[in-house]
Formats: sequence, structure tokens, C-alpha cells
Amino acid sequence: MISRNNLKGDILKIYKDERTKYYNLLGKIKCRIAITTDMWTSSNNKGFIAVTGHFINDNWTLQNCILRFLYVPAPHTTEVLADTLVESLMDWNIDRKVSTITVDNCTTNDAMINHPLQKLPTKDMLLDGKVLHMRCCAHILNLIVKDGLDIIGSSIERIRDSVIYWTASPSRVEKFEETARQVPVNCTKKLCLDCKTRWNSTYLMLETAIIYKDVFPRLNVREKNYKSLPTEEDWLNAIEICGKLKLFHQMSLVEFFFRKIYHESARFKIDEVRQNCYDLLFDYQSRCCTLNESSSSIGSLENTMSSDVHSDVNVDDSLDEFEQFVVSKTSGATNLSATSELDMYLEESLLPRARDFDILNWWKTNGVKFPTLQKMARDILAIPVSTVASESAFSSSGKLINPHRNRLHHILWRH
Repeated sequence: MISRNNLKGDILKIYKDERTKYYNLLGKIKCRIAITTDMWTSSNNKGFIAVTGHFINDNWTLQNCILRFLYVPAPHTTEVLADTLVESLMDWNIDRKVSTITVDNCTTNDAMINHPLQKLPTKDMLLDGKVLHMRCCAHILNLIVKDGLDIIGSSIERIRDSVIYWTASPSRVEKFEETARQVPVNCTKKLCLDCKTRWNSTYLMLETAIIYKDVFPRLNVREKNYKSLPTEEDWLNAIEICGKLKLFHQMSLVEFFFRKIYHESARFKIDEVRQNCYDLLFDYQSRCCTLNESSSSIGSLENTMSSDVHSDVNVDDSLDEFEQFVVSKTSGATNLSATSELDMYLEESLLPRARDFDILNWWKTNGVKFPTLQKMARDILAIPVSTVASESAFSSSGKLINPHRNRLHHILWRH
């Protein structure tokens, strides 16, 4: 039987080996890394922060990995969280490669994002840090739907109380299923209770309850302790709201056409998006030019050394002005080509809709045609629009950090 200490040593060794492998990988990739981070409090009131990195590798496959799962002592102030995040980025040596940081929409996170802008050089960021802060779209969507659900809150409460009552014990579940067979209801779905902070779970609860809406009145006659029977108006409200929530549930993130949202001002919003694309393009272009100038400076140094060796040779300076003219034309052509690259992309005809369309593979094969845009696409398509990736470090492994295992030391959870 393996001992506890040996098992602990093996786990830590595996962690160190995996960390070294990912550290080297992140150092070699030629793209930016998008960050998501989220804070969580365990059942024994210990605060943890998860930092997840997202990037597209050289094979154009989307990758993500948890960089840090770290215990953060109280108080969890803006400065403490920001310092922890910056330390994590610098510890992995990716502070100069970050594209965006996606966080939840709370005031603490709004203030926290300002600290990396002050601590890290903005010249290494996209558009000097203007797009560093990415708000969690899933959280925004959740707030929007919750506001809508509050309008029929009393109807949802009665349905929720009914679900709670008839799922409270095995005997009640059996009684509910027996009555459902008598009605009859041709459905094998079980009633499910929602989480009030998750609109999608409320949708699933209502969707299933509506199927059994004719069962509840019959149960009300047979069960005297059941006192939360939904009214006919409650069911009509639930059916109507489910029809609207179904769109959100199926599409996850709904993209409405600008013309439907902004109406008369749509053209200005479209122009704003177009200008942002050009600004980002020129930002990438300027960075490429900086790299080219660095490379050319090495060549210039070699030429200077060579000219020193042959300084006794007479050189005709009559074409110096012409050489400067060629350099200016070349610089102008570079700006024009980059601009034309985006214009050419926007003017291309749309591809037909296809369920199996692979956007990453399309950009992988079209890099020769759109080289600068390909670099942009590789960075942008890796940016997550929600913090779900970091939240999954807590939620999907909920069975690990439970009341029966909440005494493990935070150093072990960090690894």
C-alpha cells in the first residue's frame, strides 16, 4: 500500500512536470494569451482565485489551461486581488503577451483591472491597454434575464414551491409519478429545482413543470398539505417566458443585428466597429514594423562595420536622395497594403452557412492572403466572452471541495 507522503510527493512531482511543460509552451507560442479569472469562497470560508489562460496553438487548435488555483488570504480588496493577478502573470512570464482579461461585472473587478494597467507596461498591450478589460457576457445576459423574470416573480415562486414540495422525499416523487401516469403524461423527465442565480436552470425547471401542469391540480385534491398550486395565469406566464428564454438557452450568446438594436443610429455604430477594426489593424502593423526595424538595425550595423573596413573606397553619394525616396515609398506601400488587406477582406462575398464550418481552420488556410488579419484572428478568437472557464475550476469539481473534504491545506489545493 502506497504511503500518504509518497502519494503527496508523486502528485507534486506531476504538477511540477506539467507546469514546466506549459511554461515552455507559453514561452514559445507566437500569439497572445487571453486571461479569465474568478474568485470563489469555499464552505470553510477560504478564498480562492482561479486564473485560466486561453490561446490558439501553432496547429490552430483552441487551448486553455488553469495557470493558478491560489488561496488568497482576507481581506479580498481590489489591491490584493490585482497584485495576485499580476504576480500570476509575471510568474508565468506572460505579462507581455496578455490580450484581454475577462472578469465578472462587479465594481471590485472594474477597479481591479486598473491596477494591471498601472503596474504593467501598456506599450506591450493591444491598443495600449484600451481593450484589456473584457466583461463577462454570460453574467450580463444573466442579469438581463433575471430582471425580466422579476416581473413574473410571484408566478415563478409558486411553480418553484410546487417543485420543491414534490421532490422533497422519495414518497412524494413516487406519488407524483403515479399521478402523472394517471393523467396521463407521456414524459419521463423528472422535476428539477432551479438555482435562483442561474436563469438557464430556471428555464429548465419551468420547461419541465409546464409538461406536468395538469398533474398539479389533481395532486392538490389528493394532498391536503400541498398549498402552493400555481394558477392558470401562472402557467400562461411561464409558457410565455419559456418561449423567450428558449432563444437564449439554445444560442447561449445572442447576436442581434445592429439595425434591430440601434435602428436609425445603426450606421454610426457600424462605423464605430469598422474604425475599431482599423485601429487594431494599425496596432498590429506598427508592432510588425518595430520588429522589422529591429532586424534591419542589425543589418545596418553590419553594413556600417563593412563600410568602416572599406572606408578608403570612394562612394558616389549622388543617389542618396533617391534612396530616401524609395524608403518613403516602401513605407507608404506597407500602410496601403495593410489597409487594403482589411478592405479586401470586408469586400469578400459571405460564405454559405454550414453547421460544420471551422473558423479556425479557415484562418489557418487563408494566412497567405491575409497575413496581418490572420495574426489578429489568432489572438481575438482565443478571447473568451465569459468567465465560465475559470468558474468551472470550482463548479465542475464541486464534489472534491465539499464539507467532508474542506480541511485540506490550501497549499495542496493550489497545486
